[in-house]
Amino acid sequence: MVSIPPRAINLGLQLASTKTVLPEAQGTVRGGELVCRVPLQPTPASRRYTVRVAYRHRRRPRVTVTDPPLTLHPRATALPHVYPDGDLCLHLPGEWKEYMLLSHTILPWASEWLLHYELWRVTGRWAANGHDYAVPPAQ
Repeated sequence: MVSIPPRAINLGLQLASTKTVLPEAQGTVRGGELVCRVPLQPTPASRRYTVRVAYRHRRRPRVTVTDPPLTLHPRATALPHVYPDGDLCLHLPGEWKEYMLLSHTILPWASEWLLHYELWRVTGRWAANGHDYAVPPAQ
């Protein structure tokens, strides 16, 4: 029996799925890249964030928060769980595959990241799985 590897999801279908799940999402597919802006609110008590997702096949989706600007915990010197360019670190290497829908993986993961960000701003401790991160104790 021959196994056929899953195929990457067409970028137009990725955008359509995103708009189905989040009707306020706005985006385009041009030059082989999907770019969309999506409103996310992790909980009813949370702020509302605008997140930009840029995605090309065979690359990881790049996710950034565009509004409001992310701020640090008072004792922190850097945001936790972000790449050097400011993209959110949402998954471990190899965990996301291009045959997955962004609307069912990356966007919920971004919302979860934002919830952990809000908690980190208050407590100074990143409570999510992955890499441990805590701000230094007060001097």
